[in-house]
Amino acid sequence: MPQAVKVATVATTPAKDKTPVQIYLVSDHDFVIPVVFPDYKIHVEALGISHKFSDLGHAGVLIVNGKTGLTKYGEYGRYEGAGPPGIVRLRPVPNVTIKGGAITESSLKKTLRSMSLAYGQSSNVSGVVLRGAAFSQAEAWLKNKEKDNDNMNREPYSIRSHNCMTFVADLVDSLDLGAPKRSYFAVIPKDYMEDFQETKPDLDYTFSNDTLEIKD
Repeated sequence: MPQAVKVATVATTPAKDKTPVQIYLVSDHDFVIPVVFPDYKIHVEALGISHKFSDLGHAGVLIVNGKTGLTKYGEYGRYEGAGPPGIVRLRPVPNVTIKGGAITESSLKKTLRSMSLAYGQSSNVSGVVLRGAAFSQAEAWLKNKEKDNDNMNREPYSIRSHNCMTFVADLVDSLDLGAPKRSYFAVIPKDYMEDFQETKPDLDYTFSNDTLEIKD
């Protein structure tokens, strides 16, 4: 299994990418970036009535090849499909640019903005930045989960215990990159990401003014 890489320094880039975002000293490891759209409005049905909630959030994950910048986005949710509710989607996003083993700020902002616009209701993004020799294993894991969409006996979506956030946490666990402990009562994307950010380098992207902050 890929092993987590020790954090060195974390900082965002000056204007015009004069230097890349510096996240870790090791230059050839891949990036795994769990993300949450904290203001994402999700549908919840109770007593036959459909409600929209914006305080739960929706989760997904970016994986980045640390050598080439090849970037993939995966998510799980109640999307249209056959069988029980709950479908895995692998969706296109712009690749990032790697300079000196780190992602340039302008390319990461472009990817985050495109991702939010297409899959996050044009809302803010919160995340954590993990590194390890993980891209190939993560990509294979996501593709295998996507194949399970054809399994009519797959585990159904549960807003409490089998949702978009547990999907991302399962991936992180499979890579041995240190996902937080899950609540027994419910795994809420917004709250779980806050726990994640307490122990990992965190990423916050503001959609309205296209600003990015990454800090240890």
